[in-house]
Amino acid sequence: MSLDPKEQRLEERQLDEVLGLIDREIEEAAGAAGGRKEELVSGKRDLWDDLVYDTDDWFEAAVQLTQQAQELSQHARSYRLAQGRAEKLERLKSSPYFARLDFREDGENTPNRIYIGTMSLTDDATHEVIVYDWRAPIAGMYYDFGPGPAEYEAPEETIRGEITLKRQFVIRGGRLLSVFDTGVTIGDDMLKQMLGRNAEPKMKSIVTTIQREQNQIIRDTKHRFIFVQGAAGSGKTSAALQRIAYLLYRYRNVWTPEQLVLFSPNDVFNDYVSNVLPELGEDRIPQTTFFDYVRKRLDGIRRIEHPYDQLEFVYSPEQHKDYDDRMAGIRIKSSIPFADVLDRYAASLDKGGVRFLPLKRKDKTVIGEDRLGMMFYETYAGSRMPVRLASMQETLLEEVKELERKRAVALYKKMMKEPKYLGTEDELKRLSRVKARKAYEGMREDIKNFRFVDIVGTYRQLFEQEGLYRQLCRDSGIEPSTEWERAAKDTLRRLSAESLPYEDAVPLLYLLEALHGASRMNRIRHVVVDEAQDYTPLQWAYLRRLFPNAGITALGDMNQAIHGTGVERGHLASEALFPAEETIAIRLQRSYRSTRPIVEFTRAIIPGGEEIEPFEREGEHPAIECVEDGKSLAAKAAAVVQALKKEGMHSLAIITKTAYECEDAVRELSGRLDIQPITKHSQSFVSGVVALPSYLAKGLEFDAVVIWNAGEQRYGREEERKLFYTVCTRALHRLHLFYQGKLTPFLNREVSVIR
Repeated sequence: MSLDPKEQRLEERQLDEVLGLIDREIEEAAGAAGGRKEELVSGKRDLWDDLVYDTDDWFEAAVQLTQQAQELSQHARSYRLAQGRAEKLERLKSSPYFARLDFREDGENTPNRIYIGTMSLTDDATHEVIVYDWRAPIAGMYYDFGPGPAEYEAPEETIRGEITLKRQFVIRGGRLLSVFDTGVTIGDDMLKQMLGRNAEPKMKSIVTTIQREQNQIIRDTKHRFIFVQGAAGSGKTSAALQRIAYLLYRYRNVWTPEQLVLFSPNDVFNDYVSNVLPELGEDRIPQTTFFDYVRKRLDGIRRIEHPYDQLEFVYSPEQHKDYDDRMAGIRIKSSIPFADVLDRYAASLDKGGVRFLPLKRKDKTVIGEDRLGMMFYETYAGSRMPVRLASMQETLLEEVKELERKRAVALYKKMMKEPKYLGTEDELKRLSRVKARKAYEGMREDIKNFRFVDIVGTYRQLFEQEGLYRQLCRDSGIEPSTEWERAAKDTLRRLSAESLPYEDAVPLLYLLEALHGASRMNRIRHVVVDEAQDYTPLQWAYLRRLFPNAGITALGDMNQAIHGTGVERGHLASEALFPAEETIAIRLQRSYRSTRPIVEFTRAIIPGGEEIEPFEREGEHPAIECVEDGKSLAAKAAAVVQALKKEGMHSLAIITKTAYECEDAVRELSGRLDIQPITKHSQSFVSGVVALPSYLAKGLEFDAVVIWNAGEQRYGREEERKLFYTVCTRALHRLHLFYQGKLTPFLNREVSVIR
């Protein structure tokens, strides 16, 4: 409810006082930054001038130089801190806080007024905290309790008491726009106001709209591994990013931003969320995609198929005669039983089976695979496989060094006999050494990077020998699948191509690490995985090994698991890989992204969708329109987009099923609309009118969404149900579906269709 005029004036005076304090803090921080900068510039200028040049004691000069360099480094650090604080205070000035709690501790008569913002603010004169950081323990009550009994965990004890008032503010540009007193976590009026806005090119850090169940995810420090199953639009990504900010705050004296990693679905998503941590006053953390990591690990071995190219295959069965064979392989290679088979196969390579590639200079073999195999299995047989390879590497580099020496001698003798080579004896010797080293440069690089190991050939062997695979299955307690023979033949054919199928990338890493030595990122303390349902159980097993010391927060929606692995429970199926006592699964059932009519429409698409709770935000019902052909589709789609733009929709997406269909849509619409395609190569999220294939829309949201073709021909197989649900849940305010022929069977036949 709104405030009476007297309370309103009191809050306006409070805001003025806080803004005055911020101005003084900015002035002080800017002055400190300026002083540090002058010290830094002056120190650099005087660094060499102050050195003792008129002495023979160069050790003394070196010591002096080191001391001054250390002082400069300290000046630089002080300058960065002062400058950073000034920048944070400037951001805080626009909206210094967003909530107020009046909390009376047990045993106290008077409640404390607690203002909550995105960063803390202290009056240096009185040492009083004027604004509490939203991540502070006391501020957690804002998200978890309404007026009445409340408590929070202080460093040494639990503080109990009563919330006597809970107030929310909307402050923009230093002006108090509105105030709400509320009895719930977030007042519906404010939440509706926040969620009713248009989509923006960058995701915002909406700490003002965190709900109690999201706060549980953000602040959990009792469990190392958190698996979040959240409905589309339930705030998973927002909770993930704010959890990162909370962990950096909680462990600010122990962790650095470089010790956290965010795995996201693609580069467009990375750009979309890049704003959030800086808005919260935190440095960005390393962000990557799982594909980028795998590609770098296998660099120089084989080019890896892009996962979106794999998805194009998965959702285009009509274009591939070998569709069923490859899909069988994708399912097998995504499973935990296959990980066990790989582990057993890797262990068996200790006795035999590793294949090698000859080391060549130009096209001539210098060291053949037979000799390499003998070194591995005879000369260094007593060591572990990684140690054997390291020993081989050392020996081979010594042999190359000797070959270079012999070639240099031969070249020198040749140059001495030929009159065209002029120079002193030393010059000719130096030239011969340079030429000899260059001759063996490629071979030396191959040895340093272990390219004499035929890792692809070693992996291929698993599929060539059916008896070997069946024996490994039996050893693992697995009944060999009847799909294996088809999958094996298909795999052998695909491994002969230049590009390695995406489903074979992680299995290849399993073998690579068994031979070379496991890659471990021991310094990483926490890993956040968004769109976690897209990771196969095998990939989860690999991540578990890769980050042995890290906690993991995995956020996904099993109803958006679109990668064709056949794992019904999505990422939750991999929960068993983690110790039960350190793991918790949290469900977010309420959807905030879309209007109630859109949520009710989309939840009917999936089994169990009735458990998804829509937020009370009204809007237009989704429109379904039948079109006769492609030309009619383009004309009507363009007209709908133009009408939506006139209604005030800023961000509009035309979503097709595949990239090929997206190219066709852009071609048909380019003369009618200013439209930009988003592809697997896109690096940034763009507003306006965009066209993109279904799988690239994951994690994104738009004011309005147009489904290019919701016909049965596009979305008819049961395997496409979750894909269809995913694309329909991208819309905040408006959803319009076109279709040709028959409507997808995933929609209730009673839905009204525009003819």
